[in-house]
Amino acid sequence: EFRRVLFRSWTEGAPEALSAMGCDVARGGDDKTVLALRHGNWYAPLKKHAGSSTPDGAAVADLVMRELGEATAFVDVIGIGSSVYDTLHTRGVSVTGVNFAEHSSATDRAHKLKFRNKRAEYYWRMREMLDPANGENIALPPDREFRADLCSPHWSITTGGIQIESKEDIKG
Repeated sequence: EFRRVLFRSWTEGAPEALSAMGCDVARGGDDKTVLALRHGNWYAPLKKHAGSSTPDGAAVADLVMRELGEATAFVDVIGIGSSVYDTLHTRGVSVTGVNFAEHSSATDRAHKLKFRNKRAEYYWRMREMLDPANGENIALPPDREFRADLCSPHWSITTGGIQIESKEDIKG
């Protein structure tokens, strides 16, 4: 049921101005630098760039600045992402650093469950936004790789709160 509703309301064309951008940074290799552009509750198709085309922080910052306009960029600051964050910040761009390993003090919508870290919090927030009962009407693009990335991690409840399966375990 949950997987069926992920892409049900998406249509071509942003209904409003860009409100935020997420940036997952890759530097060389097989990984991709990915830009996720959000227009209110509508998400554009992911912009994926080969790691070889993003060899350093300045190159990724240039990609972000071409798309961003007046919105805020949320950049993964672990590893090479810190260079992207620093470059954007120095250039006067509205940017927020995101460290997914950082502790979270947030709770779920019902204020009953805690999260082990920001990664668990953000995955859970997306899960809650996609629940049709919450009325957010999030519209995600029809992208098989994106769907797999959202649906593949397992979660568990630990003494420290909700924990999302590690990237290494998912790829395993």
